[in-house]
Amino acid sequence: MPAIENIKHPSNTKRRKRLGRGLGSGKGQKSGRGQTGQGSRSGGTKGPQFEGGRTPVTRHFAKIGGFKHHSKVEFHAINLRDFSEAEAGTVIDLLYLEDRGLLPKKLRGLRVKLLADGEITKQLTFKLHAFSARARELVEQAGGVCEVIQ
Repeated sequence: MPAIENIKHPSNTKRRKRLGRGLGSGKGQKSGRGQTGQGSRSGGTKGPQFEGGRTPVTRHFAKIGGFKHHSKVEFHAINLRDFSEAEAGTVIDLLYLEDRGLLPKKLRGLRVKLLADGEITKQLTFKLHAFSARARELVEQAGGVCEVIQ
């Protein structure tokens, strides 16, 4: 027995409109296109993005969003004050930062740079992408190590 969806019944099919076939057809003379103007003519549209002659929104995007350089390297900044509670001898890497919630989820793919805002008194090992000169100096003064990762 055939599936119900596949049954074709004459009441399920609608006759197509025959445009421009005389006044008695209901769609004669102007074929349902109104009187005159752009819409009454064949090809009478400028496309869905046309906005009446003003500059389309798609043309404004470059002006609004600005320019993003394809080879610019962005860093997520982390300060020394964020590690005041860390125990001496701790290795601070990307996993440590994720566990402590110091890396926002939307920035997980960015590189991390250590900045020198704060004090450090413990011997810590940092394995990050970049260090400011002052941060590297403070870490090494405290007996710590700064390793650059790729």
